[in-house]
Amino acid sequence: MRPARPGRAVLAAGVAALLAGCGGDSGDPGDAVAVPVVRASLELTVPAEGELEAFKASPIAVPRVPTGALQVKDLVPEGSIVAPGDVLVVFDDSQLVIDRDNHKASFLSASRRITSTELESDIEEGKLEAVREISSIERDSAEKFLITDEEVYSLKEILESRLREREAAATVVYADAAVQLKDEFYDIEERILDVERGQAADKLRRVQTSLANVVLRAPIGGLVVYRKNWRGGTIGIGDTIWPGNVVMMIVDPGTTGMLGFVHERDAAGIAVGAPARVTVDALPGREFEGTVERIAEVSRPIRADSPAKFSEVRIRLAVDDAATLKPGMKARARIVVGRLDDTLVVPRAAIRGDSERPWVLVATADGKTERRDVRLGGQDAVKAGVLEGLEEGERVLLGDATETATGDAPPDDGRTRRPRRAARSAR
Repeated sequence: MRPARPGRAVLAAGVAALLAGCGGDSGDPGDAVAVPVVRASLELTVPAEGELEAFKASPIAVPRVPTGALQVKDLVPEGSIVAPGDVLVVFDDSQLVIDRDNHKASFLSASRRITSTELESDIEEGKLEAVREISSIERDSAEKFLITDEEVYSLKEILESRLREREAAATVVYADAAVQLKDEFYDIEERILDVERGQAADKLRRVQTSLANVVLRAPIGGLVVYRKNWRGGTIGIGDTIWPGNVVMMIVDPGTTGMLGFVHERDAAGIAVGAPARVTVDALPGREFEGTVERIAEVSRPIRADSPAKFSEVRIRLAVDDAATLKPGMKARARIVVGRLDDTLVVPRAAIRGDSERPWVLVATADGKTERRDVRLGGQDAVKAGVLEGLEEGERVLLGDATETATGDAPPDDGRTRRPRRAARSAR
């Protein structure tokens, strides 16, 4: 009798592994797994991942006040249900009140100084006008009684008379020039004070505008949801926030839905109005019904480190549960894209080949495998419906358990080919 060859032991181990797989036991990860073909109704679904979102919401932002950032003094708790007109946020107005009083005092001071300057100008102008009138009278009198007769009056008297006439005329000219210069001086002074008063008035208006916006009220009724900032934090008492920043949302709980993403290979089968079942990570064990409201026509990458493209899908939920469902919660959905009634069902992992020529490996009763071309009625990420090529009760192999899983057809003689991993284990 010949001693047993090592190769035969390896072959025996491979066949044993294949038979174990055909029997449905998974055994080692390298063993082939066979599952039965069953007849059932198949609901075809595609997965989507995303988060809950309110489709009707009103953003609440810090008012665009001209005085700059505002400090939060009080705010409504997140999750509160508010009615239109309810107070949401109260900002600290203590510094604004101080600034308002200071600017008001500056405005009144500038106004008083302008009034005082106008009075001084009028008084000074009156004095100069009086001097001018007196000088005009003296000049006219000197001209009228000017001494020129050298036979009657001495030369000294004649010169003194002429000097008085010229001095009076010069005083009139001086008074006219002084009035003009005085007007220009006080006009400049009033303009400077008017600018100061205008600046104070502008600052006062700015502060008054800010004071009128220190209380934010709800424009609509709904659920209060805080908005996260770029650091992941939310608004809190004592925070200093710049105008224009959105700090919270008032959402309509009746419009809560899911904004998710579907892989582009599955998006083509989704239609608007398709039913969906949504689960929320924060609410394990609960499932919510919904319908597809919108599907994006263009897919795009959603992560910078992955070239995979996804289509955005919006699912409206058929429930009104404001106390439970809140925007921002992580959610998953199964979107129904079709249904096959009374059809043969196999795992999608059993389908090999490509979309034009799919096939399966059937485990026969004698422990061999047989390639079988099939015609599919539809498939999703988990199951596939088979219209032709299989019989109920037959067993099909899953995954890449054999070399034929690469797409190569098995030999025409039907002989079993050793599982690749099983042969390695036997060695």
